[in-house]
Amino acid sequence: MRRESEFKLYSVFLIVSCLLLAGCGQAPPSNTTTQGAKIEPRANGVRGGKLTYRLSAPPKSLNYVMAADAPTLIASFYLLMARLVDFDHSTQKFVPGLAESWTTTDGKTVDLKLREGLKFSDGQPLTTDDVIFTLTSMTDEKVKSPALHDAMMVDGKPIETKKISDTEMQFIFPKPVASVENYFVNLGVMPRHVLETDLKAGKFGEAWKIDSPAANIVTSGPFVVTAATPGEKIEYARNNHYYKKDSAGTQLPYLDALTIEIVPDANNAFARLSQGSLDVADRIRPSDFAEFAKGQGDVRGFDAGPGLGVDQIIFNQNVNAPDGTPLNNQTKRAWFADKRFRVAIATAIDRGSIANVTLQGLASPLYGFVSPGNRVWLSVNLPKINYDTKSAAQMLEQAGFKKSGTADAPILTDAQNNPVEFTLLVPAENEPRKLMAAVVQEDLAKLGIKMQVVPLENAAVQERLNKTYDYDAIVFGSTQTDIEPSSYASFLMSAGANHQWQPKQKSPATEWEARIDELFDQQAIERDPQKRMALFSEIQTIMSGELPVIPLVSQHVVTASHKKIGNYAPSGVIPYSLWNVDDLFVR
Repeated sequence: MRRESEFKLYSVFLIVSCLLLAGCGQAPPSNTTTQGAKIEPRANGVRGGKLTYRLSAPPKSLNYVMAADAPTLIASFYLLMARLVDFDHSTQKFVPGLAESWTTTDGKTVDLKLREGLKFSDGQPLTTDDVIFTLTSMTDEKVKSPALHDAMMVDGKPIETKKISDTEMQFIFPKPVASVENYFVNLGVMPRHVLETDLKAGKFGEAWKIDSPAANIVTSGPFVVTAATPGEKIEYARNNHYYKKDSAGTQLPYLDALTIEIVPDANNAFARLSQGSLDVADRIRPSDFAEFAKGQGDVRGFDAGPGLGVDQIIFNQNVNAPDGTPLNNQTKRAWFADKRFRVAIATAIDRGSIANVTLQGLASPLYGFVSPGNRVWLSVNLPKINYDTKSAAQMLEQAGFKKSGTADAPILTDAQNNPVEFTLLVPAENEPRKLMAAVVQEDLAKLGIKMQVVPLENAAVQERLNKTYDYDAIVFGSTQTDIEPSSYASFLMSAGANHQWQPKQKSPATEWEARIDELFDQQAIERDPQKRMALFSEIQTIMSGELPVIPLVSQHVVTASHKKIGNYAPSGVIPYSLWNVDDLFVR
């Protein structure tokens, strides 16, 4: 299990989970968007043409092992590297990548076979030596990969390897894991013959910077770099040695070239999409989506459905600051730590209105910590939280709170006659969350709760949440890059740094948190998918009953694409529009 890593690469997604998942969770919905343009059936494409893709922030490197942000991962990992195992976003299942097969009976020792005849972009053979070299680089203490060092360790120990031949090898995990695919999907194979000298010299982290000579960047994925202007654009061309072919035998990728353009300004991005100088953009504004969804021009708007991220209210249940100093919040903490109070708050919030009116239908109501975008591991038995102001008021009364004032201006006090007032922080840069906060403020006012909404810069909100614990409540979220249950470790485990309501506990503060710790450890090594689903469902049920955070909605991933792009099938999971980039073509 991987408790150490909060940021996971691809696990699904960045980093992810189990080839055995066919019988788990909900049946996947049909592969169509819910608003805007519909995804067309896949077709064998034609070679040629160029695609221009917008990123809102510049990648920092072309060495994915050193990536610590999404733009860098997209520019390096997804465009330049082929992985041992791929993740099919349309089915949310693992499929063979560079590895044509892998088998394990115990989740500890894995026999893996590479495809025959694999080559890097410079024509040199890609063998098990390169796989072993890449894994060594990812876990090297001197390299200290920001995302992958911890993610590719098991209980702090590296995975061992054994070469059998140029195409056959063994992985020996320190202990059994539920999903070996969760690790293999992170392993984009890099060329030993190019980078071994840098690794031995302690310079691996400096290799393949954005302004490195393009000829030095040897890839295993669909593209090679031809030119880069830091902060402005990166140009790619087809890797003629890429291993994939379509069903007609045509070598992929179809595209001759692809360009990433850095366009921070949303207005500029909208204008350039409309004018045709950008072909594809992800996470566009709702207003831009609404315009493109009309279908009146050459650009189509797509609603890829809920992403893996969730929006929720976090109540401060910490007793002490990180340095051990008692926090001056004991009255409010007594409310926040009372399950009855939290359930009442959750019941008083109109999620349907937030999702369908406030966010214009580009969000889905949320009833737990797992987004409905996670079609494999979302529990089908999770009860909905019904919006019911009257029931919420009754719950508060039963918990000892008292309501006075008038029907139009109620006032809620606790058993000690303290007025129930608190401050809700919200990231000032995040318009959807500010809109959510306004709805919550209005809903809670009906109960007599006076809640002040205070926008702060995102960095300041993060500081209070993670470092000072100086807050009452926050509208924030949890952004998963992975559907795999183990990717929720830092959020669910009582000792986790992202255990938002009371992080880094030396021991579980409650019996139910102790039970979640126990269940999480069990699911991390359970290889039977049905049994694992039952364990993870029990965790979801406990969280739904206790509501340590108040789930609100899961925002949808909305994208735009020029109608000339074929096989366009955007996903709610990173890299969104580019997950099948080798299959995209120009009509």
